Amino acid sequence: MAGSDKRDKALDVKEELLKEALDACMEEQLSFIPPECEIARMHTFSQEFREYMERLLKTKGRPERRTIQRKEFIYSFNKVAASILVLLVVSGAIAGGALLLSKSGSKGNYADMAPAEMQEVSEEEEAVTAEAPAEEPVDGEDQNSEAGAGTQEPGEAPTGDAGEAGVSESVEFMGSSISLADNQRLQEKTETVKTLVNSPVIARDAESVKVTIGNMDERPIYYYASMDLEVLIDGAWYLVPPKEKPTEEEENRLVRLEPGMAQDEEIFLENYELDYEAEMYRAVTYMDGLILCSQFRFENPEEDLEEALEQTWE
Repeated sequence: MAGSDKRDKALDVKEELLKEALDACMEEQLSFIPPECEIARMHTFSQEFREYMERLLKTKGRPERRTIQRKEFIYSFNKVAASILVLLVVSGAIAGGALLLSKSGSKGNYADMAPAEMQEVSEEEEAVTAEAPAEEPVDGEDQNSEAGAGTQEPGEAPTGDAGEAGVSESVEFMGSSISLADNQRLQEKTETVKTLVNSPVIARDAESVKVTIGNMDERPIYYYASMDLEVLIDGAWYLVPPKEKPTEEEENRLVRLEPGMAQDEEIFLENYELDYEAEMYRAVTYMDGLILCSQFRFENPEEDLEEALEQTWE
C-alpha cells in the first residue's frame, strides 16, 4: 500500500507541474495579443463594408437570384414577337416585288417580239429537240473510247499492282516458288522522308545491304526496322522470302527517327537465296502509312566492263 501511495503522489506532482507549465505558456502567448480596446482603436470598418458583410451572412455566400417580374416578361415577349413580324413582312414584300418584276419583264419581251421572230424561236426549239436523240450515239462512242484508253497495250511490261491482268501471281526463283509483291509501284522518297542504299551496285561477296532512312520533316517519324527484299522478274516485283522467318518481336520493332536525323538499317544477304544475274532488287521499308523502296543490283563483271568501255569511247 505504501508503494502505491508514493506512485499516486508522484503522478499528482507531475500533473501540477504540467498545469503550471501550460499556464505559463498560455500567458506568454496571450501577452502578444493587444486588448480589445486597442484593437477597436486600430481599425474601424466602414458602413458599406458592414452592410456587405450582413448581406453575405444572410445569403451564406451565395449570390442573390433576381426574379423577373410579370410585366418585364410580357414586355420582352412582345418585343421579340414584333421583331419577328417585321422581318416576315419585309421578306414577303421583297419576294413579291421580285416575282412581279420577273413576270412583267417576260411579258414585255414576248409582247415586243414580232410574229415572225416568235415563229423563228419555235422553229429553233423544234430543231434542238429533233437533234438531241442523234447526239446520244456520239456520247456512247466517247465513253467507249475513254474506257479503252486505260487498257494495256499488247507486249507492254506489266507494272501494275498485284492482281492486274498479265502478271503471274507466282514464279519459280532459285528452286522455289515466290509470290507477287502486294505493291508494285513504290517511290524512293517524298518531301519529308527518303531511303537510299549504300550503293546502286552491290558486290557479290557483300555481307549486307545498308539502307539509310532520312527524316526531313519537322516532326519525328516511326518506321519498322524489319525490311522486305523483292526481285524484279519479267517487269514485275516478287517477294524474296528469308531462309529464317524473323520473330514477331523483330517484325514489329519500331524505330523513332527525330527531325533532321538519318538512321542506317541492314539487310543481311546470307539469309536469302539470291540470283546474282537478276535484273534488279529493291529493299522495301514500311513506316507511318507510307512504303518506300531503294533499288540496287549485283555486280556483273562482263556487263559492267562493257558499259565502262562504252562510256570511255563516248
